[in-house]
Amino acid sequence: MEIELYYTPHTRSSRPRWLLEELEVPYQLQPVDLFGGQRNPLHPLGSVPAVSIDGESMIESGAICHWLADCFPEKGLAPATTDPRRARYEQWMFFVPGTLEPPAFEILLHTQILPEKKRIEEIVPFATSGYHRVLRMLSRELDHDGYLLGKQFTCADIMMATTLTWLPELLEDHPPLLAYTRRLTARPAYQRAIEAISETA
Repeated sequence: MEIELYYTPHTRSSRPRWLLEELEVPYQLQPVDLFGGQRNPLHPLGSVPAVSIDGESMIESGAICHWLADCFPEKGLAPATTDPRRARYEQWMFFVPGTLEPPAFEILLHTQILPEKKRIEEIVPFATSGYHRVLRMLSRELDHDGYLLGKQFTCADIMMATTLTWLPELLEDHPPLLAYTRRLTARPAYQRAIEAISETA
């Protein structure tokens, strides 16, 4: 399988890059200077991530991760569809982009991403309140030293932890999530995934 990942640091493309490092499969990194105005030629909106797999393109970080984790069942990063834990795995895979990510992105959008004159200050407190509501729920789920599925680390943890790293200062009031994120970002595959592009093979 020939895999090319179109990638910009500090974006959702970090999710499939981390997964590929966990899978330990060969892939080529195609850097895209998205913040410098470069468009991704593989993405219809010019964005990242996108992958080319044996010449076929795919977009959306969640879909890419979902598909790749299932492609390598021997790696154990996704329960089999016949595994009783699969339903819970699917829940968390969709929870991240559907519930956790929206308020976090709104905060980032109106505090860092948009030009100052286009930011709407009133949105931030509302989004922050909503984000903390989600974090409180997750703190109860992750009040242990394991992962979303207990002892098994899966692709759902990659989806979750990458999003939690977006606003690390907001985890200070949620010690279980702070511990969970630190535990996951200490993994060797994560550390390889955040290396400078020039340092990767």
